[in-house]
Amino acid sequence: MSSHLTYSVLQYKHSLVLGESLNVGILFYFPEEDFIEFVSGDGSRAKAIYPDFDHSLYNIYLKAIIAKVKNQVDFFNQRYIGSDFAKYIHNFILPEDAAGLVFHEPVYVNNESGDRRKVVDEYSKLLLPGINIVKPNIIKHNENFIIKKFNGYLFGKDKSLESKFIKDEIIRTKNFKIKFDLTWQKDARYFIKTINFDFNDESALQNKAAISYWHLIDLADYAAANKSRFDLLVSKPQDSNLYKTYENALDFLDSVNTPKKLITEEQLQDYSLNVLDELTSN
Repeated sequence: MSSHLTYSVLQYKHSLVLGESLNVGILFYFPEEDFIEFVSGDGSRAKAIYPDFDHSLYNIYLKAIIAKVKNQVDFFNQRYIGSDFAKYIHNFILPEDAAGLVFHEPVYVNNESGDRRKVVDEYSKLLLPGINIVKPNIIKHNENFIIKKFNGYLFGKDKSLESKFIKDEIIRTKNFKIKFDLTWQKDARYFIKTINFDFNDESALQNKAAISYWHLIDLADYAAANKSRFDLLVSKPQDSNLYKTYENALDFLDSVNTPKKLITEEQLQDYSLNVLDELTSN
């Protein structure tokens, strides 16, 4: 849930002499969620107004923007963008005035609804009237997404810290073979594992919770014998209809007595800072 958002409208300026501009896309940024999304038109409106509009070049630039937006690991690691979103756009998304395309000065507003999907749809309809909107690709917050985001927080400023972690360590329990993304050690041994709950189907989310539950049950003996804790980085479903099922899944996992810690997406950065503090303290 985000209480604020920033957006920048992408405009097409066919001719500097005419001084006209046409809205062709919007870049949204939700700071509380560290989430960025780009919505664009298909270029048909610009082609109808300007017969010599270069549709092929337009598509090339749009594809480049979409590819950069998808690479959100780089985005998450740019700490200054909250105060200078325009600088971030020009440095990482699109240079100023590229092929007649330019992102307008960012607008900072309150997100009264708190629903990210709803506000994206509402602003798209308002600011891109009459445009055949190309539906944005939804980036699933799966295990790969979560570990990349976490690694960005953890190693973004100091790659040498990677030497303090073991990657992809496997624990063989009585019933399972369980792989962990990262392992580190201080007063105890800490195993970090990502769990994807970003599903569109309730049963899929419940099944994932059940598997994780039994993994934790089976890890209890190992934890006791090896002074270990299991830290689970869990992603949240983007479908708001599954929020209740997600909360139930967290409660279900939390009920297991095995030493563990549940870390949600909103807690990832704070958790990474805590890990770094533990590793660097005497």
